[in-house]
Amino acid sequence: MGSVAGTENYTASGYVGAAVVGSSITLSLKDFTTAAKDDMLEAFLTINGNMAKRSIALGPLPQTSGAFDLSVPEGTDISLFNTLVIRPIGTETTVATASVP
Repeated sequence: MGSVAGTENYTASGYVGAAVVGSSITLSLKDFTTAAKDDMLEAFLTINGNMAKRSIALGPLPQTSGAFDLSVPEGTDISLFNTLVIRPIGTETTVATASVP
């Protein structure tokens, strides 16, 4: 599992793991917590955390703490993406990142 880390303006922690079953890919966050509790957050799969390079939107987080799953769009080659980026919806401010195993 990869570890979730906050950025300079936010604290965040937890773990992320990837499950591949057939053509279905799910990212599972466990023990996730962040100081950005009041913000609606969204997640992206990225290459080295670079939002300008082929980022894939995974949609809004269903919650801002605890355990939950994010579906990766079908047909995504997850081996190309190594970093999960979490940020408030509609902003370019990164709240947290995590290495995708």
